[in-house]
Amino acid sequence: MTRFTSVLLLLLLFSLPCFAQFKPVAESAPFEEPKTGYAKLIQLKNGNTMYLYMPAKEAIEVKVYDAAHKQKAVKAIAPGFDQSKYAVVKGVFELGGNVVVTICNYEEHRPELYRIVIDGNNGEKLSVDKLGELDKMTYGKGMGVLFGHVALPDFFVRKDPNSDNYAVVMLNSFESDRNKRILITWYGPDNKEINRAYYTSPSDKYKYMDYLDMAVIGSAQVSVLAYAHNTPSHGGRESELVIANLKAGAKSVDIQELPFAHDLNIRYALTRYNPVNKQILMVAAIQTGRSENVFGSALVFIDPFEGKVIDSKTIFPAKANAASISMFGRKGDFNGIPQNLFVNADGSFAVVFEEMAVENPHSFYGMSTSTADSYTKTILGNLAVSQYDAKGDETNSYFIPKSQEMEGQLLHPFYHSLRDGAAAEMHGQNTYKSFAYIYGKDRSYIVFNDADKNEAEEKRGKIATIIYVNQSDGYYFPLIGTDIVPPRGLVFGQPNDKHEHKIGMFGVSDYDRDRNVYAMLQLDREGRSKEVNVVWLQP
Repeated sequence: MTRFTSVLLLLLLFSLPCFAQFKPVAESAPFEEPKTGYAKLIQLKNGNTMYLYMPAKEAIEVKVYDAAHKQKAVKAIAPGFDQSKYAVVKGVFELGGNVVVTICNYEEHRPELYRIVIDGNNGEKLSVDKLGELDKMTYGKGMGVLFGHVALPDFFVRKDPNSDNYAVVMLNSFESDRNKRILITWYGPDNKEINRAYYTSPSDKYKYMDYLDMAVIGSAQVSVLAYAHNTPSHGGRESELVIANLKAGAKSVDIQELPFAHDLNIRYALTRYNPVNKQILMVAAIQTGRSENVFGSALVFIDPFEGKVIDSKTIFPAKANAASISMFGRKGDFNGIPQNLFVNADGSFAVVFEEMAVENPHSFYGMSTSTADSYTKTILGNLAVSQYDAKGDETNSYFIPKSQEMEGQLLHPFYHSLRDGAAAEMHGQNTYKSFAYIYGKDRSYIVFNDADKNEAEEKRGKIATIIYVNQSDGYYFPLIGTDIVPPRGLVFGQPNDKHEHKIGMFGVSDYDRDRNVYAMLQLDREGRSKEVNVVWLQP
């Protein structure tokens, strides 16, 4: 070998990306795999980690690990109310060193919202309170939700990531008085109510007010966005985006129409407050035709204090789309919709897009008459990540091929954001699908379970759809540099042999950016028995 060749090979070696596994930090003793209900893992500011398992009609299982990742408490908490098998976790977050869990329970078909406060050090239940209830659901109302385009009566919970303030929205969509359908309640760091008020229709001219999302802005205000509209039979097709601001001490909300959504059909939206430019970022999924499952995506910059739109634009991961066509021979454009939005400390942000398609949705509600289509399934396809500066100009774009079948589950746009703010629903093998986004200080990652053969298959443009995860492993994809299609690495390192597979429950995970520690559940298979461990890793 000549000196020139040696130098050339050395330079080539240093130019290639080298990705080892995530660095193991600690691992808990194994425990029973959560199979039903909801599960959540949250890293607290004091270094503790809390695992919550919330099965239907049973006690809440709490495990607390200290800053050294040693188990310090195990508790079984009685919720304090007669829990329905249809109970849904609406929010889980840290507040003053403790953990707040909000659960929508159904008492004789009446939705009720409960708040449980759990001690962040010993896992004891500190308090349980009923925050509100909605009108009783009937068969007729259910038909109105399914076929009449009436929003499902529900509760929405959102905590401010920059303070210990949070808010609850009660959507009573069948209330006859249109000005009493949306109630906003704002809470402070002591869990006491700061203010509450109804979200009224602007000039009483819209029959329908569809809740979209909200942003809690510290102790300043709560800003709630809604899609106000009529129908051809009730007031015409007029529609508008509306913002309502609730401030401390105010007797009513300040409502203003925003000149963005006139005659647009906003089906879903996600908001984040950007403290750098003091604006609300809204990513919206807009129905583009008659089909309810075809969307365009828009990014809107809103000044919540002045109640006006600063800018708006259509967003689409064009670079990722071009790479997917040129590198993988795709015949059609990337048709993913936004699933989550992440704001960085410098005001820059990232939008994660995911392709998704729902087959036989009506069977999910028991409405299918076809024997061939006996169950609902959601196909979660390729991912794209677009990174933007604080002004909304795209700086990088990435494309990650994948395909996963979620049998028996009906997922909607922004399901990923809702899961992050609440808890992951346990649903058999589906629990190990979808993805997680690790939003690090220096670099970010996409992580999900995939089959080893897909690394080679993706280069031929033929990704195998993951239905069963027993032949999968956990992979990460670093989002750095200009490589639009990032390389993959094994989260848990190389298996000892070809029969060993290590998968993660990435929906039950939490990233501590200050400590650069990623905590998650890892499946530990021993023969036919299945247990999980909490593992702490450094990306």
